[in-house]
Amino acid sequence: MGDLSARRGHILGVDVDGHFQVVRAQLPQKELHHYSTTVRSLTGGRGRHAESFSHYAEVPPEQAAKLLAEAKARREHAAGKSAA
Repeated sequence: MGDLSARRGHILGVDVDGHFQVVRAQLPQKELHHYSTTVRSLTGGRGRHAESFSHYAEVPPEQAAKLLAEAKARREHAAGKSAA
């Protein structure tokens, strides 16, 4: 659950399914890239994850500024390559 929180996740609850614990959470899709590998690593190969789309949400201002700066840098880099 700490890893999910570190990825800007919101823990919705923990359920019990037989011998398993099911953690329900919402987090940005961007944070789930290669998450199955992370889950296996954190659980010693016993964990798995499933995901489905829930909703759109506004990006926090500090995250938006970072994304805009990255996009601008990529655009400038691409423009520099085409001029060469």
